[in-house]
Amino acid sequence: MKKMVLANWKASLSPEKAMQWCDAFAGVYQPRIDVEVILAVPSLCLERVAERTRNLAGVCLAAQGVSAYPQGSYTGSTPAAWLRGLVRYTLIGHRERRRYFHETVQDVARQAYESLAEDLQPLVCFDRELLTPQTAAMAVEELGRLVWAYTPDTPATLEMARGEAEILALLPQIAKKTDSRPVLYGGGVTVDNAENVWLLPGLSGIMLGQACLDAAAFAALVNRL
Repeated sequence: MKKMVLANWKASLSPEKAMQWCDAFAGVYQPRIDVEVILAVPSLCLERVAERTRNLAGVCLAAQGVSAYPQGSYTGSTPAAWLRGLVRYTLIGHRERRRYFHETVQDVARQAYESLAEDLQPLVCFDRELLTPQTAAMAVEELGRLVWAYTPDTPATLEMARGEAEILALLPQIAKKTDSRPVLYGGGVTVDNAENVWLLPGLSGIMLGQACLDAAAFAALVNRL
């Protein structure tokens, strides 16, 4: 399995800025056969970004969330069925969704189910406290099909040995709970510390938030990994 680098744009780039980001990224990016670049893009931009990046090898898209319900009378939702063929992943359970939009472990479990039903790969975010309740909310058959992202609420200082030790100590617990599924790390990753995090044994990749908004710097980082 390829290692993954996920760029979570959050709600930081307008549609116009998103196009500029894609052009700047494409001007620096060098495809890697061993690295998959995932762009987590707001729903409003997905189709335009998909068109702009379709010729970039190794780049795919993730929705920044998905409805916990199917198509129907659910005003304001984006059903997984509408994302099929447009994205490969759905980014669910992000700490900002849980904190500001009050999503529960049951909501995230339903989002995972809806994603899997449409052949989309859920990427489930969690912190230390949420690992046990979130895995408990999932069906056994779902656990074997998920990718996970450890996104601690108080990010470790990854330049320090204790930060790396915290991640490495937690990985066996994650593997036991998640049936040894892939795990990304997404707490306080920057273009300066990303290469150190990337090399930590047991991780399947990294996730960047604010640090990915400089498209050229992010592309240069991917090229270095």
